[in-house]
Amino acid sequence: MPISRRQFIGSLLTTAAAGLAAGCSNGTTVGELPPVKERPPVPVEVDLVLAGGTIVDGTGAPPYTGDVGIKDGRIVALGSFLSEGGPVIDVSGLVVTPGFIDLHTHTEAYMKRSGAAPMVLLQGVTSQIGGNCGTSVPSVGEYFASLSETGVNFGMFAGYRQLRRKVLGGDIARQATPAEVYQMQEELHRELLAGAFGLSVGLSYWPQSFATTDELVELSKVLKERGAFYSTHIRDEQDDVIPSLAEAIEIGQRSGAAVQYSHVKTAQRQNWGKMQRVVAMLEEAKNSGLDITGDTYAYTFSSLDLGTSRYSMSDEDMRRAISHPLIMVGSDSGLNLDGSANHPRAYGNYPRVLGMLVREEGLFDLPTAIHKMTAMPAKRLGLKDRGLLQRGYKADIAVFDMHEITDLSTRSKPSILPAGMYYVLVNGQLAVAAGQPTGVKAGEQLKLG
Repeated sequence: MPISRRQFIGSLLTTAAAGLAAGCSNGTTVGELPPVKERPPVPVEVDLVLAGGTIVDGTGAPPYTGDVGIKDGRIVALGSFLSEGGPVIDVSGLVVTPGFIDLHTHTEAYMKRSGAAPMVLLQGVTSQIGGNCGTSVPSVGEYFASLSETGVNFGMFAGYRQLRRKVLGGDIARQATPAEVYQMQEELHRELLAGAFGLSVGLSYWPQSFATTDELVELSKVLKERGAFYSTHIRDEQDDVIPSLAEAIEIGQRSGAAVQYSHVKTAQRQNWGKMQRVVAMLEEAKNSGLDITGDTYAYTFSSLDLGTSRYSMSDEDMRRAISHPLIMVGSDSGLNLDGSANHPRAYGNYPRVLGMLVREEGLFDLPTAIHKMTAMPAKRLGLKDRGLLQRGYKADIAVFDMHEITDLSTRSKPSILPAGMYYVLVNGQLAVAAGQPTGVKAGEQLKLG
């Protein structure tokens, strides 16, 4: 015979009371749970442990002390854990960060010739992107096919200069026709499919200076479709820096493509102080909905100043730019085929930021600096498993002494290696050990996802 809802609830209460009575008869207080035995932690299988370092994870969060476990080229454990397997490297007293990502370089020829990149690794840089300022390779796909092992991860931009040469041939000192712009769109689409992260332009250089705003908007529409971005050396970094930046913002707004403003600067003495307006324009564009960021380096002289005693940028403007939340660190570095450099930023940019701007001047704190070197460029490039110290991420890692990290390259001697970098891992392999390059070439090709 069916029971009523009240009878059912009553039976549950009776059963519960009987259970409590039984518990009391066994000497257990009513409401007290039986003790739970703690299970010992399960060891984590690793190939290598970096033990006891000060971890700065790239997010901008405060540092903490802990271990990093690495297995099969990826981070498998962080903090406190039991490890089982490979060797343990004591890095107590050292800072452990994600490997730095330099999204603005001109090192593609060097990488193809040699690629060992000790001067890059000893800065803590584990990834570089070449083909900037519109001067790239004729074919990104062919470049990757011929690229052998490299010491760092390496990716490329499609360069506007190459697109123009392919389509206009020798007749490049003029504006492109609508039909030619369409052909350049098709060429750009192929370069993006081959893995280029976006289109780079150098609008102050001949023949790129013939590009019109409308043409660049049409090319950037292709970038928007593919999830790539527009990387711009703006038309003028000197007297017309403000209207030139306005043009870059217009191109992004009209096309919908994300914009990367290369080597942010206000050059020549008569323009010093304009950086305040430049960063305000970036903020206004960002607040309007445009995905825009910039990059810059920690020097007040450019490659155009070499061979002179000139400093084309002011200290104040450089510091205002590099400390701004929308601006990340990039080197704008080039390397000769033999690995030598013409500008010291190729050997010292990242240690200079850490040593001069963070340790000595306190312009910004260490977590902020690391964020500008790691997570910010990774986000801009769409690298979903690099740029942070997190479980599952690629084990691209830099380990350095914050008291020692220093750039030693100078204007007169630009090819001097920096000091203070003790260990660098690229995809889990030791590329620098105890302060010395190992010669390992563990870099991977980086491509648009």
